[in-house]
Amino acid sequence: MKTETTKIYTFEGGESKYVQTKEGWVAKVRFLENNVILDVGGLGKRYGNFTAVKNISFQLEKGHSLAILGPNGAGKSTTLKMIYATTAMTTGHVAIGGINVETSPREAKRHIGVVMQDDLLDTSLNVIENMIAHAILFDISWTAARKKADKLLTFVGLFNYKTKEIHELSGGMRRRLVLARSLVNDPELIILDEPTTGLDIQSRHVFWNRLEQLKKQGVSILMTSHYGDEIERLADDVLIIDHGQVIASGATAALPEKYGYKNIEEVYLGLTGYVEERDEIEQTFG
Repeated sequence: MKTETTKIYTFEGGESKYVQTKEGWVAKVRFLENNVILDVGGLGKRYGNFTAVKNISFQLEKGHSLAILGPNGAGKSTTLKMIYATTAMTTGHVAIGGINVETSPREAKRHIGVVMQDDLLDTSLNVIENMIAHAILFDISWTAARKKADKLLTFVGLFNYKTKEIHELSGGMRRRLVLARSLVNDPELIILDEPTTGLDIQSRHVFWNRLEQLKKQGVSILMTSHYGDEIERLADDVLIIDHGQVIASGATAALPEKYGYKNIEEVYLGLTGYVEERDEIEQTFG
């Protein structure tokens, strides 16, 4: 009788059992409590001989926030794309609200909103038309979509701009519009890929304020970011990855003390080797 090779991932919300197959690790049994919105186990992505993401596992509870921090090319965006099912995973398992993303992607996507790096707004439509068009993708009627669009545009401070063309919006306004668009299906989880990159200080703070309001409403947040101050303000927990794998994880407030640094940015720089390189340069050149 053939013995199965298995892994058990245990976390506060429960545990998941994975069995090794020719195709990789496949979830066979899942035990989740109701407070877990996102379950990621053994997630991996290979392109030929190159491993972009290696064995990433974590869980996110409802109403909580988690940030993924890492250098360019570390696998952050690839990880998010596998979670919201636009990139196929090579190994592992992702479940959103208990729904397997790989086998039921359309159903899983109904529980999430996504803010990608590229806004993908339709420049042939104005602000509110972009909102309505996106809502219709979720089988929301035109009348209901119009009401929801007005409400969400008010939430992000764009109601007075609803008839504006996309090219008339500033970068900060476009990002807020994408956030509003991601909320049309009343998601339990918002996934954001470097949402404030390129924004000025004021626009970043406006965006942060909206995310904080969503979190107070019980919406879970998964995001990537390059900004230590953004992570410290928005994320309950942080996952630091480098070369496609996790090198540190834990509560955002606790990691600096754990690794002997002042803040999250210093933790990130220290664990990815930059602090040592910087100190060597300073000793050499003064």
